Amino acid sequence: MERPYHHRRSGPKAACPARPAGRTHAARRSLRRRFDYAAPMLFRTAALRALGLALCLSVLGTVGGACGQGALGVMPGVVNDPGNLSLRRAILSFATSQLCSEMRKRSVPLRLRDEDPVTGRFYPGTCVAQELANGNLFLQFGGSGVVWTNLTKRMSFDASAAVEYDHDFLMDGDTMYVYFRQRSTTAASFTTKLIEQPAAISLGGVSLAQGSAYANALGAQLVKTEIARGFTVIRDDDGAVQFGLGIIEKGQRPQAPYARRDNGRLLLANERTEVHQGQRDYIGPLEITGSGEAMTLTVAVDGAPGVDVILVPRAAGEQWLQAYLTQAAPPPLSAAPLLDEPVYSGAPWRRTVPLPEGQYYLVIDNTNAAGRTQPTTYARDDRAALVSYAVETGDAP
Repeated sequence: MERPYHHRRSGPKAACPARPAGRTHAARRSLRRRFDYAAPMLFRTAALRALGLALCLSVLGTVGGACGQGALGVMPGVVNDPGNLSLRRAILSFATSQLCSEMRKRSVPLRLRDEDPVTGRFYPGTCVAQELANGNLFLQFGGSGVVWTNLTKRMSFDASAAVEYDHDFLMDGDTMYVYFRQRSTTAASFTTKLIEQPAAISLGGVSLAQGSAYANALGAQLVKTEIARGFTVIRDDDGAVQFGLGIIEKGQRPQAPYARRDNGRLLLANERTEVHQGQRDYIGPLEITGSGEAMTLTVAVDGAPGVDVILVPRAAGEQWLQAYLTQAAPPPLSAAPLLDEPVYSGAPWRRTVPLPEGQYYLVIDNTNAAGRTQPTTYARDDRAALVSYAVETGDAP
């Protein structure tokens, strides 16, 4: 019998919301102090990773197949030689023509800090890519996103940027580490669309309310600041991808809730997400690339009694998502789901769902507007669900 994923509980405690009923007075004071810093970080949260990582994921989706990643792993010394930058650039150039189409197939998780769970996502929409005369990559791209903070609750936004990247990669055995170092950002924009919490927000007496000029200017500047940190994307020879903000040294890995298994399946996602009461996380699109395949979901819940796990086709998911980005009240399901099951706190839950070729959204729901559970609303006590999830694709049983 195949062993399920081992659910890791290690990592920084700040990333794991404790059950509210068990919090001490000191813990609550610490939590309030953490929230005191939320105002200046409000737009930093929304900007974090969104634009640059969309680029990184799209490049990695194409370059591995184009260049024969396993073959590169046979000669890492030659490939990694500092004098062979032109060779590595030539390999990466194969991905440029498909970069934008790949970018629009993915969303990017957003975190308040590098070690925290996901608290929002960015969904790329527009993209134009160009290779410059100096070999660098120039990309203009944009899209919509959503984040959660204690001040705003759900906040949706539009963001875009025009960035020149110095890109390179190194091999660690059969694993590819692709580095994107920002050289210039010639344009960046950030526009708030929806702030769920109606009270006006201010920082130092200056309004940061929805649509204010100062809020949008601050968001645009923070987009530039985050892009300047650069990004690293790690692609294994089976196509599984991990990414991180900044430069991750060859051989190192970002934290993930589940240990990887060598089971012949492709690992599409392996993350922790924090879903507050009355909120959702729309994870995807997630792609099934052929017939006779299935999607295997592994989910564990902590910090709240339970959540609903809902799977829908991409078209229905995007219609549902757009309503979530523009309406203060969480919208109900607009179409019959392919999967709708409650997952309760405790042992990891696992399902394998045979699916036809296509793209899908996995939705983690902590609302009363969809799913089978009816979460209790606690005044002044937001029982956020910390959800550790993994998504794999492979042959249907």
